[in-house]
Amino acid sequence: MKIQNISVESDGYAFCNSVFYSAHDLLTNNYTFSAGINKLHGDIDSGIWAISYLLSMYNFCSKKFTLLEQPKILINGSTVSLDKMAEISCYLDESFPLFSSKKTVRNLVIKGLRKSKLEYSPDEIRDMFKIMDFRFERPISKTGNEKFKAMAAIGFSYGKELFCFPWLSQMRYHAFHNHMPDLLDILANNDKTVILPLGN
Repeated sequence: MKIQNISVESDGYAFCNSVFYSAHDLLTNNYTFSAGINKLHGDIDSGIWAISYLLSMYNFCSKKFTLLEQPKILINGSTVSLDKMAEISCYLDESFPLFSSKKTVRNLVIKGLRKSKLEYSPDEIRDMFKIMDFRFERPISKTGNEKFKAMAAIGFSYGKELFCFPWLSQMRYHAFHNHMPDLLDILANNDKTVILPLGN
């Protein structure tokens, strides 16, 4: 399912987690996202993390959400369920189930390609995401400032269409140097949709 646009109406709360932060956040805003990069700017509890977390993590940690009504999610004008969102989305954090293994990035990419049947080799994925050879042979936790590239490469291998980041402060974002702008360009150039909540 190629995403052209996503609209979400929701009401409730979420307890969002990443390896960097955790926060109680609100799900009270309505959002519209377009294909490509969607940067959302605000505080850690301003609603921008919760929407990214909802679209990518609800099925894996539903007890962290208090929904006052069922969210209304439209992709390209058609209603989709949270179950469907779980199939097409990827939360770029080590808490996401695809990243819980201690296998190397290469082995996780191979597993993803077998599942998705995408016609890429592991080395083509490594080259596409500009991951250093030696880091491609390590677990995600050992990939340094290429961690987000490694997770996105795995999600891409599984055929994911929506890539949702956890909330990042500006300092945390810039700590990954040019890897973050590179990664955003790679995903956009491959027709993926990205939700990136950033601090002011």
